Amino acid sequence: MSKQTKNQRVQEPVKVDAKVKTPPTVSLNTNEKISVLDKILKGYTPYIIMMLCSIALYANTFKHQYALDDEIIISKNEYVLRGIAGMPDIFSKDLFESFYTQMNTTAQLAGGRYRPLAVASFAIEQEFIGTRQDANFEANGWDLNHNGKQDIEEDINKDGNYNDKDIKSKGFGMRHINNTLFYGLAVCMLFLFLSKIVFKENPLLAFVISLLFLFHPIHTEVVANVKSRDEIFSFLFMMLSLFLAHQYATQRTLKYLILTCLTFFCALLSKEYGVVLLILIPLSLYLFDENKFKIGNYIGLVLGLLVSFGIYYGIRSTIVIGESNLQDQELMNNPFLLADETQKLATKFFIFLKYFVTLVLPHPLSSDYGYNSIPYKDYSDYRVWIGIVILFGSIGAGLLAFKKRNWTAFAIAFYMLNILLVTNFVFNIGATMGERLVFHSSLGYCMLLGFGLMWIGEKINLKQMSIVLVLPILVLYSMKTFSRNKAWENDITLALTDVENMPESIALNGNASSRNLDMSELPKNKDRAPELIRKAISYGNKAVKLHPGFVNGYLNLGLGYAKLEKYDSAKYVWDIAFKIYPHHPSKPIYYNLLADVYYREGFKFGTDKKWNEGKNLIQKAVELNPTNANYWYDLGGFAYNAQDYVKAKEAWSKAYQLNPKDTNIIKVQGILK
Repeated sequence: MSKQTKNQRVQEPVKVDAKVKTPPTVSLNTNEKISVLDKILKGYTPYIIMMLCSIALYANTFKHQYALDDEIIISKNEYVLRGIAGMPDIFSKDLFESFYTQMNTTAQLAGGRYRPLAVASFAIEQEFIGTRQDANFEANGWDLNHNGKQDIEEDINKDGNYNDKDIKSKGFGMRHINNTLFYGLAVCMLFLFLSKIVFKENPLLAFVISLLFLFHPIHTEVVANVKSRDEIFSFLFMMLSLFLAHQYATQRTLKYLILTCLTFFCALLSKEYGVVLLILIPLSLYLFDENKFKIGNYIGLVLGLLVSFGIYYGIRSTIVIGESNLQDQELMNNPFLLADETQKLATKFFIFLKYFVTLVLPHPLSSDYGYNSIPYKDYSDYRVWIGIVILFGSIGAGLLAFKKRNWTAFAIAFYMLNILLVTNFVFNIGATMGERLVFHSSLGYCMLLGFGLMWIGEKINLKQMSIVLVLPILVLYSMKTFSRNKAWENDITLALTDVENMPESIALNGNASSRNLDMSELPKNKDRAPELIRKAISYGNKAVKLHPGFVNGYLNLGLGYAKLEKYDSAKYVWDIAFKIYPHHPSKPIYYNLLADVYYREGFKFGTDKKWNEGKNLIQKAVELNPTNANYWYDLGGFAYNAQDYVKAKEAWSKAYQLNPKDTNIIKVQGILK
């Protein structure tokens, strides 16, 4: 096709029933280059390239451990740990049901979460890793040498200690490899849809867009954080649904109707985003169907999709734990809690802009953008107005493209429908923003970017320039992806990296506090332990200053003070934590440990006959653990020697109530009649 012909085609008025416009095919100047491109773009070669690129990009995650929510969703999820046997519970319970049970709490997120498909894949992997009947790691570790003991040789994460972190790390290499393969497969499905449906006259553009999507660094959270496999599955099944819908459009067979509805149902089971297919599939058929678009041709398909959604919604509504209003009361799950209505809306416009800017320039990246990493905005901030212009400009451009039946309508719709679900405009998602949340929307951005690069090459009559422009971007993307992957190695590397990027985040300061405590326990850090503990306390203090109701912040502070033998300070902050969260499962653990310390320190005073000093410390022990008969017995002894006979009688009586068969306790009962 000559250049003149192409220009004339662009200027032709668009009819309602005209085929959707696609970019002109890029041709290169030499037969040799055309031949190379033909080989790359035909057959299975593009799919092989994408799988190999996915592996190369994320190969440095294959030895990674768990990080962030991996623990909640996978390594401490009792249903996953049972392997195949846990499948009935996985498909019949809320995503966080196991976590809520372990934490003695009710639903924390409004609307609940039902995403069983990815969790089911974790359970299948567990069959190969080794199954467990419960999540009680402390009581039963992975006895790899079958000697009935927990040995240092079973130090799976090679940090010098054998503890629950080794237990939770077991098998994560397999999970990381699988995540990478699933990601590559999802991008292959993207190329299939783009090259066969959207840009079938221009497979090179489809290939460029797929590579831009594959290499984009903002996807590191989705791939390197195993828990985010739900995003990958969702995207994969969405692409399959779109492709199969067009197969149905051309062949009108029951086979493709059923397959489209089935993959749509799988997209919903992966993550709630699948619901946007109810708009995207009809839109795609309208834009890309070769035949004259007639609604009557798709009534069966639309009804099938609606029935599939109805079945999914019926199942979900009977399963999810979403009745609680705790999300509205907790700043960690409701980052707009302290904002007024004006600030809420202005901040959402700003976040819409920030998502777009981060797609354009993915640096720095962070695992958390919660309160107060993005301070509340108002309309005096010019960036809020830029966000408003881009938002409504995108909607306007999308409607104009739809009217002209141009493919860009699909790109804009894919971006907008998905991004509006995660920017809190529609409902409170329990987070300010997150890189994993823009995973789907990034396709719309990559489609427009890829086309823009190809268009530049066309305009300057140097079509090779399109490739020249793409390659540096892919190189920069790969460098950022590879370096960002390192942060996701484990909880320690992630927290200590990201707290520098987002120093005002409550969650990241809390995580950094906890991770410094972890590091203080490693044998290699023995000489640095006090320094690391002080860092932990510093991060913990900042976290609770940002959020005075942050329970984990107080727990970390207490552990830090206890390690520095500041036991009264530890008790003070733990009392605050457990006042906020009275039924926290760690409450008896922390209080019993502290009680034992007070008891041992108090008992030492008996050697020097300092009975009052010893009595006061043992009194603290019984206040923390009032069910320990020995504490009461020795409190009575110290009180008796201090001539506090009222306290002695009270203590010995309590000891007898708790353990009436102990001979020593029985002997003292008659002393103070």
